[in-house]
Amino acid sequence: MKNMKTFGGLTHGRGVSDSVLSRLTQGMIALQHISDGIEKFCSVDLISSDQHLKISDSRVQRDNDDCRKMVEWFKHYNPFPENSNLIQ
Repeated sequence: MKNMKTFGGLTHGRGVSDSVLSRLTQGMIALQHISDGIEKFCSVDLISSDQHLKISDSRVQRDNDDCRKMVEWFKHYNPFPENSNLIQ
């Protein structure tokens, strides 16, 4: 963890404890799984720049349509339902 506290590193000179850095890095691992899943679902590889060569009007339209479909899906299937009970 000490090497993450270097000047210009992850904390940018702020006093951050090892426990905070630990939680941050563990959260990054969880987000990486989500990012990988989205890449697989969308059939893209964010490491390669070849995917940006085919940005045409039809592709932009398709992306916009897909985005609208996702928004509609989330309207019908709310991932954060309202609940008045406290959940631990």
